[in-house]
Amino acid sequence: MSKETIAGLTEKKRLEHANTLKTRGNSMYSAKKWEEAIRLYSQAIAFNPDPVYYSNRAACYSIIGKFDNVIEDTTFALKMNPTYVKALGRRAHAYENTGKHQEAMHDFTALCILDGFKNESFAQSMERNLKKVADVKAKEILKTREERLPSTTFMSAYLDSFRKGDVPESKPEDEETGDAQFQLAEYYLAQRRYQEAMDAYNKAIELNTTHMAQALNMRGTFTFLMGDGKKALVDFDKAIEINPNYVQTYIKRGSIFMEQGDAIKTFNEFETAISIDAEDPNIYYHRGQVFFITGEYEAAAKDYIKSIELEPKFVFSHIQYGVAQYKLGNISDAMNVFKKALKDFPESGDVNNYYGELLLDQQQFDQAYDSFDKAIKLRPSNPLPYINKALLVFQWKQDPAGAEKLCLQSLDADPECDVAIATLGQLFLQQGKIEKAIEYFEKSIEMARTEAELTSALGFREAANSQLVFARDYPEQSKALKR
Repeated sequence: MSKETIAGLTEKKRLEHANTLKTRGNSMYSAKKWEEAIRLYSQAIAFNPDPVYYSNRAACYSIIGKFDNVIEDTTFALKMNPTYVKALGRRAHAYENTGKHQEAMHDFTALCILDGFKNESFAQSMERNLKKVADVKAKEILKTREERLPSTTFMSAYLDSFRKGDVPESKPEDEETGDAQFQLAEYYLAQRRYQEAMDAYNKAIELNTTHMAQALNMRGTFTFLMGDGKKALVDFDKAIEINPNYVQTYIKRGSIFMEQGDAIKTFNEFETAISIDAEDPNIYYHRGQVFFITGEYEAAAKDYIKSIELEPKFVFSHIQYGVAQYKLGNISDAMNVFKKALKDFPESGDVNNYYGELLLDQQQFDQAYDSFDKAIKLRPSNPLPYINKALLVFQWKQDPAGAEKLCLQSLDADPECDVAIATLGQLFLQQGKIEKAIEYFEKSIEMARTEAELTSALGFREAANSQLVFARDYPEQSKALKR
């Protein structure tokens, strides 16, 4: 029939014709006669543009790979019925099949929320598309991103994991020679003025310092901490050429190979270091860290013990040994390790902070609170106990405002603390303050050191953006979620 003839029919007749055509279309669909089903659904639409007919026709288009048609038909259906889950699912898959992963992610997010997160396949599809979006955007950002040092907290955590040698008490009077620049770099390093230290190490190398192996080792370390392991290896290799017995450089090369996922090369570096100096406690502490990261807690504990035997005054070996025992399920032993460490290192904020984390995990909230408080008093410049206390306040006292205040205090201690920034983003997201959460996720993206960290930060931002899109497209459902 022509459009004019159809328009002249009564509504009842139009609906009858439409339903008959839809039923015949369903039969053709069951018989896998897709083109015929499409023709019949199209005729049904002419009589009555019902969202079900558009969605059914989209199902046929999807089977024969005409995904642009799927997107067009499901979009028509969703304009008429925005909560039509079947049409939304078909459009989401069509977006994914056409490489429109951002749109697919938004649709799968909506499906998860509308379905009450009951359908695991929706959640998996959302995560899959989210990862693809984040991966692509991370690679684009890295093409133009300028290298920068990570936060003071991050730098200090790594650099403090090596035993320190002699520390210059003042700047050299003459800064024109390579050796003077090296001494200046060492002075800045002790002061935690890391950008100035890196600049001075660079100048020391340019001016041919007689401490070339050490300078290359430190420049490589800074480069590694900025996320460029490949470039750092060049400096580490040169340092070892100059001084083949430079144990610390083998350890750091091992860290890079670990980050690259090459376990064989990682452990070879540690074995070489041991063959040079089996009494160097740094080797066992850092190999313990590798075991710890890979979940081999028993092997990690053995290395931490060896590190403690060789250097009992290095607090981080005691802390990590206690945490390894905790991970092994030896709760009583772990707590005893920390109680002893609290006596042996009474001025250590780090011991109190990590002890507080274990107490928090056991839901011993009052004791954890006191432990974080003591860590803050002992070392106010360390942002981590503020963050842990914030998580405690949020979890225990259900006080988001108090948690937010503590996180902001941690940023006073270190304005570029990546953990504090990420935690604030998560706190705002859990409170439904999505725009504020995105603001902090953007900062996390700026702070990300490696491609993996950048991808993770982008994932959080994109997931939050999807929630904003849902709130825009489904205002009523979004309001209901907040009640």
